[in-house]
Amino acid sequence: MSETKKLVKSSFIIFAGTIVGSVFSYLFNMLMGRYLGPKSYGEMTALMSLLMIISVAGGAILTVVMRYSSELYSGGKYRALKKLFAIFTRYVYFLSLALILILLVLVKPIANYFSIDSLLPVFIAFSSLIFGLVMMVNKGVLQGAQRFTAVSFLGVLEMALRLALGIFLVKIGFAVSGALLAIVVATAVSYLVTFVSIKPIFQNLSGDKISKNHLFDKKEIVKYFGPAFLSSVLLIIALNLDVILVKHYFSPTDAGMYAAISAIGKIVLYITAPIITVMFPMISEKTVSGERHYKLLFFSMLFVIIGALLVLIAYVIAPAKIIGILYGQQYVPLYYLLPEIGLAVLLYSLINLLTSYYLVVKDFHFLWFFLVAVIGLVTAISLYHPSLLIVVRLMILDFGLLFAAIIGYYLFSKKDQIKLFLRGE
Repeated sequence: MSETKKLVKSSFIIFAGTIVGSVFSYLFNMLMGRYLGPKSYGEMTALMSLLMIISVAGGAILTVVMRYSSELYSGGKYRALKKLFAIFTRYVYFLSLALILILLVLVKPIANYFSIDSLLPVFIAFSSLIFGLVMMVNKGVLQGAQRFTAVSFLGVLEMALRLALGIFLVKIGFAVSGALLAIVVATAVSYLVTFVSIKPIFQNLSGDKISKNHLFDKKEIVKYFGPAFLSSVLLIIALNLDVILVKHYFSPTDAGMYAAISAIGKIVLYITAPIITVMFPMISEKTVSGERHYKLLFFSMLFVIIGALLVLIAYVIAPAKIIGILYGQQYVPLYYLLPEIGLAVLLYSLINLLTSYYLVVKDFHFLWFFLVAVIGLVTAISLYHPSLLIVVRLMILDFGLLFAAIIGYYLFSKKDQIKLFLRGE
């Protein structure tokens, strides 16, 4: 099977799971928005966005485990892969416990910052770290071994459980706490189910191609973790910064409505994310074997642009109708933001793809561009936020400049390979 066909087929598997999972996810967000109302829904999304930033190590863990799982699995080093899995699982549990203990001290200040009256939702949100971080280890192994069907199924399972439990707990009166508790329980159940798919990966130890004494380079992994962690921090901040700052600087009602529009805008990300998920281990495999991979990157970027534009066209044609169907008429007043938020997410998706690519090939110079862009965005929105529209346009400008900088760096550093591609070689 050619690399393009493999990319398309594997992307479709992830895409199908993502679509089904996204349906459940958006039903969850839509119904929580309807049941809780703008004010309480704004509290829920602000805590979820903050949690994503706090648990940013999860993205780095996923990236590192996926990178080295792919390398070990494609090389037939099953014993090394099993040991890598065990070591990461142990250390991530310790990290989760440490984070939770630290955050328990900060519960009240965080609740005050977001103008949340009850401390219980904050406690529940932080408890999701118990399984949320270690889940990234399991997902990293599955994606590294290119078990895309299992990855799709687990994503659907988690979102379906979140929806069912969320409806039940909110309906019986737990409000924001119930919605967040549904997320915690769904994550825990999905984590346990991942072991069913992971177990077969470690059943080929008898055919291991290496000795027990030469498993993998721990120093290299530790060195790689730093850039992977920083990239995860920057990606998470870039994706959630607007929701958090809007919750702080604008009224609770405006913040709640903005959170709903932002969630709809992120459909673009869910549509394009499967391509990035598939591209990462495929490029990693080619890197290990010494094969060229620039065609795979270009096709991945093309598929991301096409998928994002299809969604963006719908946002331009009927933004109010889309918002009304998904969240209800109380969120429609901000309909004019949807096309521009969609454009911002399109640019973010391309940045996400290029970030994943550079992490695979271990070229970390792009992080300087990313760091400057995120600091600039935080500063710009904090100092100048006269309206929600200005906030979104600052995001578009910042993401556009960042994408131009990273793609410019790529074109400069890969000019020889690009010439071969254009000649069809």
